[in-house]
Amino acid sequence: MRHLKKKNLVLSLLSILLTLMMMAPQSAAALTLLEAEDIEPLYSDLTTEELIKALPESASLDDPNLMLINRENRIEADLHMEFAATASGHYYDAAIRDDFNALITAAEEVGYHYQTISAYRTMAYQAANFDGRYYGYINEGYSEADAFYMTDMFVAPSDATEHSTGLAFDLLGYDYNEYGRDLHQVYGQYGSAIWLAENSQDYGFVLRYMQGKTHITGYEYEPWHFRFVGVEHAQFMHEYGLSLEEYLSLINLREEQADR
Repeated sequence: MRHLKKKNLVLSLLSILLTLMMMAPQSAAALTLLEAEDIEPLYSDLTTEELIKALPESASLDDPNLMLINRENRIEADLHMEFAATASGHYYDAAIRDDFNALITAAEEVGYHYQTISAYRTMAYQAANFDGRYYGYINEGYSEADAFYMTDMFVAPSDATEHSTGLAFDLLGYDYNEYGRDLHQVYGQYGSAIWLAENSQDYGFVLRYMQGKTHITGYEYEPWHFRFVGVEHAQFMHEYGLSLEEYLSLINLREEQADR
């Protein structure tokens, strides 16, 4: 009996440890980031060193709001969080409920109303999402290679979508009616998309996949995809035209310099 109790205690401790590992943010050592010469601010002529000096003091790789999930930084299991839901029933991380509501309220005050097309996704859901898009192209007559290429440019693999963080949203304004309200790059020309791109940083959000950054983010321009990172970080990224990959790389370079 004593042996059984000890075994159960060990199993319980292992279960708790695994849960904490799954919930913990990525560490600096776990991240694959850019080299200094690969950082390309869109709206500034500052050097990388000058950008590092301009970084907010609070910027840290350990900030959970800056969690990076992409093709180079993948997850092994679904992340745990407390959920809130949008008006359309899409779940997201409850920790940013006030920030998301503030963004939507501010937009509505100037006449823009949005439908949340997607927010948090499980790995299984994302896998089905990828397969659905892929086979949709196949049914339209595309070759397997072309179908995979077109799907892969917009739909992340199941373990590489930042929708897994609960911090990312696909938003479409009701002023957008083309292409059956499909997620199409032309949406970026509509007022609701322009308002988000120009103002979301003041509520902690960034246009995650900007034009001109595909070679860095791995994805084409997505004017509907917004990601929460926190106000101070979002404003810095917006001011200089930086992707999350670039912003985290600057933080990493600063921390490396501090360790020398």
